[in-house]
Amino acid sequence: MQAIADDIHAVGWSVSGVLGDEIAPPWAYTIGLWLSHQGPELTMFGLPVEHMTIILNSIGERIANGAVIEAGDELDGICPCSLAIRPVRSSWRSTTLFAVSDRYYGYIRPACLQVVWPDRKGRYPGDPGFQPRYEGRQPMLWLPREDHPPGVWTRIDQLC
Repeated sequence: MQAIADDIHAVGWSVSGVLGDEIAPPWAYTIGLWLSHQGPELTMFGLPVEHMTIILNSIGERIANGAVIEAGDELDGICPCSLAIRPVRSSWRSTTLFAVSDRYYGYIRPACLQVVWPDRKGRYPGDPGFQPRYEGRQPMLWLPREDHPPGVWTRIDQLC
């Protein structure tokens, strides 16, 4: 927790990453954007942690410089593809997906947005025709947990 607090003090936020394994793909999320810049926290799934860290830091810099990032936005200029911004439903906040953030903030659960990447044809998870080989790499946290298709993300607390 000290390293996270040091990052937040120095930069305004920190990125916590969870390395993927045979159970679940990797994911990463910010801690401190809400505290330092009154912006939403951000989360991303399914790419190498190093790539997600760069992307989340780039969006964090935009927020720190006054950009308002909201659900429904599409962001360009961060990586070769457009990124979609989706809300994170509160039912996902009762899982261990954001354990380090939950430990840092205590009982407070700041607003969180999911940064979603498309398949090679520009379709996002849940879109018709989304390429099956990418299915399950990104949860659809914009759906209530009970409405999400069953899989690793709905069982994450039993698996970890």
